[in-house]
Amino acid sequence: MTLYKKILPLILLSTIINATTLKEVIQSTLHNNDNIKASKLENQAKQKIFNSVENIYNPRATIGANYSRLDLDKRVTQVGSTINGYLKIDVNLYDGGKNQATKNQKNYEYKSSLLNTTTTKKENILHVTTLFFQIKTIIDTIAVYQEKGETLKAQYLRMNTKYDLKMITIDEVLKLQSEYETNKYTIEDLKYQKTTLLANLNLLTNQKITTLDNSTLPEVKNIEFQPSENIKALSMNIKASNENIKIISSINKPQLKLENSLNQYNYNNYDEQILKDLPNQQNQFGVALTYNLFDTVSKSKIEASKLEKLVLKQKLEFLKKEEQMNFKLAKRKLTTQELKINSLKSAVEMGESVYNIVKIKYQNGIVDNITYLDALSKNTYNQALYKQALNDYEIAKANYYFSSGIDYKTLLNSF
Repeated sequence: MTLYKKILPLILLSTIINATTLKEVIQSTLHNNDNIKASKLENQAKQKIFNSVENIYNPRATIGANYSRLDLDKRVTQVGSTINGYLKIDVNLYDGGKNQATKNQKNYEYKSSLLNTTTTKKENILHVTTLFFQIKTIIDTIAVYQEKGETLKAQYLRMNTKYDLKMITIDEVLKLQSEYETNKYTIEDLKYQKTTLLANLNLLTNQKITTLDNSTLPEVKNIEFQPSENIKALSMNIKASNENIKIISSINKPQLKLENSLNQYNYNNYDEQILKDLPNQQNQFGVALTYNLFDTVSKSKIEASKLEKLVLKQKLEFLKKEEQMNFKLAKRKLTTQELKINSLKSAVEMGESVYNIVKIKYQNGIVDNITYLDALSKNTYNQALYKQALNDYEIAKANYYFSSGIDYKTLLNSF
């Protein structure tokens, strides 16, 4: 056991040199995570949609041509075939506020999308941070059980020698062997758990990670709560919903439109003596004012949109309460973990002392192997719990930080 403790730091040092830090894990996630990339593409799409409606007057210029032909009973005063080429420009001077509301709606949706991307980043950072320390817990636990395995193996060889000399019975040897084999199974199961968590970490970071260093999060205390990007995004969605009501309501307001059309004509198959003054070019200017007196759908659509807006408001109120609750619980969890670490540290020290005493008694034949193995198992269990508590404390710090609503860049800059 003493030799293992001397060799273990050298083994760990060789792996830590090329180990991945927590900051590197987070940065790789921000740059390579597929969900974050998809969210950024969605932002670009929302921005393009906003750009497409940015001009509220919606000016349009169209060019076109048409061809018409008369057959059979064509009068002498009619043209047989006409080709018309035109350039038309139209502008909405007033559309009941529809285009302005559409512009505002798409702007709010774009801003909401940006906020959702920040939320996605935070969620992924929290996820990989949690995985990082969960993997560290398993690594530390494996080390504790490997140390136990070395101890059991040494005791097994010692007792096996005594059995060969007929100094003890076979049951003492078998009990140690059974405990040793059980310990080996526990280690293999922990290694599988480590492999599973590393696979998930590799998926989120889009990077091959095999070893982790001993990174810890900066201490974060006395943080003030502020609304998260989730709350801000939902607020933007409420504003977008309000603009949607204006869009629907615009149908019942006056509509004013300007239109100018330049036409070029070409004629065939007509009597040039009778039709002498056919125009070759014409410019037509028009102003159209319309007002919708009655429709059967806008009222129901407006009512539906108002209900959808109320739904979003209710969700917003719940989200505000939920986030404040989670922040308070995260802060309480941090304090609880600190107390747990102190308690388990004492338990480890006492367990180590008890084990050393029992070990001496066992080697001198004062206590049986059952008492010895019980002391060894409790000592191992306490050490594993202590290592887990240290890593759970780091996870608690991450939860406390991200539940506060603070910008994730502040955390990265504090490493």
